[in-house]
Amino acid sequence: MVSVSDRPVEDWYAGSGTGRIRSKPSAPKGNSFDAVSKTPDTGLASFDPHLEYDTFFNSIWKPKNLQNATLSSGTKPRASYAWGIVIALDTWKMLREILYAFTGLALLAYAADFYYNAGDDPNEPVRIRARFPLIGHVLGLMNQGPTYYRKTSNSTEAEIYTLGCFNFKVYISASSRLLPFIQKQSRALSFRPFLQLVARKYGDASPATYEIFGGSLPDDLSQSVKMSLAPGRHLDELSLRMGKRVLIDIDELLSAKAAVPLLSWARHAVVQATSCAVYGEKHPFLDQDIENSYWYFPPSLIVSNTISMLTICLRKWMTYLTAHLVGWLDVTKKGYAAREKVFQSYIRYCKTLPQESSHLMKEHQRVLGEAGVSSTDKAKQAAIFTIASFSNSAPTLYWTLWELFSRQEILEEVRAELTEHAVVESEDRDFVLDAAALKSQCPLLLSVFQETQRTRHVNPSFRKVLTDTLLDDKYLLKEGNYLQVPGNVIHNETGIWGPTALQFDPYRFIPKKGGERDVSTASGFVPWGAAPYLCPARQFAATEILIIAALLAMRADLSPMNGSWDKNPAVNYADLATLSPPIKDVGMRVRVREGWAGKWTVQMGESRSRVPLASG
Repeated sequence: MVSVSDRPVEDWYAGSGTGRIRSKPSAPKGNSFDAVSKTPDTGLASFDPHLEYDTFFNSIWKPKNLQNATLSSGTKPRASYAWGIVIALDTWKMLREILYAFTGLALLAYAADFYYNAGDDPNEPVRIRARFPLIGHVLGLMNQGPTYYRKTSNSTEAEIYTLGCFNFKVYISASSRLLPFIQKQSRALSFRPFLQLVARKYGDASPATYEIFGGSLPDDLSQSVKMSLAPGRHLDELSLRMGKRVLIDIDELLSAKAAVPLLSWARHAVVQATSCAVYGEKHPFLDQDIENSYWYFPPSLIVSNTISMLTICLRKWMTYLTAHLVGWLDVTKKGYAAREKVFQSYIRYCKTLPQESSHLMKEHQRVLGEAGVSSTDKAKQAAIFTIASFSNSAPTLYWTLWELFSRQEILEEVRAELTEHAVVESEDRDFVLDAAALKSQCPLLLSVFQETQRTRHVNPSFRKVLTDTLLDDKYLLKEGNYLQVPGNVIHNETGIWGPTALQFDPYRFIPKKGGERDVSTASGFVPWGAAPYLCPARQFAATEILIIAALLAMRADLSPMNGSWDKNPAVNYADLATLSPPIKDVGMRVRVREGWAGKWTVQMGESRSRVPLASG
């Protein structure tokens, strides 16, 4: 046998000749490669692949013996070929072991998946199997977001089905036909457990406050909010203050000299208008640092008097909502730090509520206080109230403006409608937008707004199954599991929306002749949720978006800086808003329309009229 330590590494390869290894020193004990032997025909050393890797590695790297041996052919051998063979053999052994491990894991996963499937009750909705067992649906949602529900719904004819992950099950209702049955079972299929969860995960509720939210407090709060936001005096007050603030932000927008990032502006406009309405003119978000801590503004090119559009793109509280819901993904604590800034501003604000604070805010704090919630937790719960109001209204406004201004013919029709019914011009070239007429006499703008909601709505509504429930006398929903109603699936039903369900139709929601509305369309329109969990702020939010859209339509021309409107811009499905915002903000060129540059005001009037939303 040949000892590796007694000859150079170069002697492992005999070159092109048929030389033999000349020296045959005895193999020393310890670091020797005893499996190396002479190969007469090729001059190559043969190897035993079962030798230990570390012994071989330590043996060949012995530089002191590199000059000691030559081949019988007189050529100088090289080590690369033999070394490559050893690596290949060792790699194959490693890959084989990895393959065995993965095969074992796959078999175990399929066995576990079969075990969990076998536990399904035969009356439960059919289970949709994932390509990858156990975690396949989770991977699908991580990769495709809420659009994954379209894929699973298209893979089956079932109107309700089950998605599973280990022993965790979610029932997906993919048919609007089942919505009335879900609504009738609202006590058993409840949203209340999520309110308690949100109070802790987002609102940092103390253990005592968390327990209080497990009682009747969510129902009491819901009733208080509904009464404060119902059409009438209190809603008129909110809308009037909102309208005044909107005029300020639009005036600043029209004075911009450079590109305006549309999403950033929409977020800022919604935050300021809604905050003025709910908290009064001296609200927490007047502090630029607080607004920046709430959510980030993508890098842009404009600086206005109110908001720095050159704000560095940093991840803020709203971008960490999913991480905070899970509980441990915000490892850097940056999201919690941003949230704490907002909390502290609310604690200062709520310490002594200003007199101008709205009836809604005062009632919210009163109900929490009477339930036994501490002052600090009352302020924190007030802060997370903005998650529903800001984060849903801002992307809805953005997409409404996008869909309206990207369709020039529809934009001109909307302008004509507004000019005829909702805009009054005085002799001194001042203009008044009549909000009451806007709500009741401008069906095309309202239709564009609702069609935007229908086509852009992605995130589903949630329910927890509190007790075994038989839905429609057919489908058994087991206690402890969850129910989801994906809006994007419901809004694509051709049985409700016709053969153009996948297309944007700006006239879809215009009432038929005689003022009649399509009942089937109303039952399948779910961006505001479904009774009894309809968004209580839908009238205020709709009025806000319609006022901003109407003012911009009349006063400005908007066009992308790159010259064209992208029909399908990429969206951020990780965002929890009902309408996902775009991934990339778009710079807009803003031009004041000739003939409409005078002073503008918004006239609300005292009216109990509603925006005739399809959902009610």
